[in-house]
Amino acid sequence: MTKSKIKKVGQEVIKIESLALAKLSKSLDKDFIKAVELISQLNGKIIISGVGKSGNIAGKIAASFTSTGIPAIYLNPVDASHGDMGIIEKNDILIILSNSGETHELSDLINYSKKRKIKIISITSTKRSLLSKNSDINLILPNHSEADKLQTIPTTSTTMSLALGDALCCSVLSLRKFDKRSFVELHPGGKIGKKLRTLSDIMDTDLPIINTNSSIIDAVLIMTEKKYGCVVVLDSKKKIMKGIITDGDLRRSIANININEKATNIMKSKPIVATADLLISSAIVLMNKYSITSLIIVKKSKPIGIVNIKKCLEND
Repeated sequence: MTKSKIKKVGQEVIKIESLALAKLSKSLDKDFIKAVELISQLNGKIIISGVGKSGNIAGKIAASFTSTGIPAIYLNPVDASHGDMGIIEKNDILIILSNSGETHELSDLINYSKKRKIKIISITSTKRSLLSKNSDINLILPNHSEADKLQTIPTTSTTMSLALGDALCCSVLSLRKFDKRSFVELHPGGKIGKKLRTLSDIMDTDLPIINTNSSIIDAVLIMTEKKYGCVVVLDSKKKIMKGIITDGDLRRSIANININEKATNIMKSKPIVATADLLISSAIVLMNKYSITSLIIVKKSKPIGIVNIKKCLEND
């Protein structure tokens, strides 16, 4: 087989699967909405099951739900038939994946769940299957062909099942208002979680502060004490930020100033500021853009914290 032929085969596989995903997107209906609403009201855990390749996809979907704060596990139906049915509890929801919906290994699991009135969501390709007839909600995959040349290997069907699982997970998260902070709490040691950390996680609340009546020498003393290379200038009541003075401002003005003058004489009135929910990575970009080494964090125009670029780089 030539290199161009190999490339063409690969492109055809991706094309077949992408077209199937487009059909899947258009096929979402009221049953998908019901499934999302049912899961969002979960009081127990999600149990996701499937055999073979469907089992592999089920495991990944379970991991996605769990990583976003929704308790979920993968249950092998064969293991369930040999002692693991006890995992299923009263308030759980069962999601079963089977392209044909006729996989005989699922029978015991379905019967056990039906007897205990466990809600079952199916992901399958036909409404007439045993699985569909015994499910409370059916998510039907649209007509499709597997992507291999024999149209036999689970390829398109597993891709659609995985995408449908992702759609369920992400839709439930939207209802639950899952945010970046929630994700970080569940992934404190992971690279993704680290990338989602915000300035609130690392900011110093002991700010270098002077007021509008302070002198330049006062600014120098505070700047030296706090070691941020700047001071924040507040109004006389120390509530509203009026500006900022940096060590660069001092150096540029040193030949023309009296250190007993008011600090406001060399103050910048429009400093670069950020909010506490700004990603650390974004803060680094901001500081590099404006060639500053420290960033003031504000809440409704009131300074609440400060970070320097070194601290940001250590935590990015």
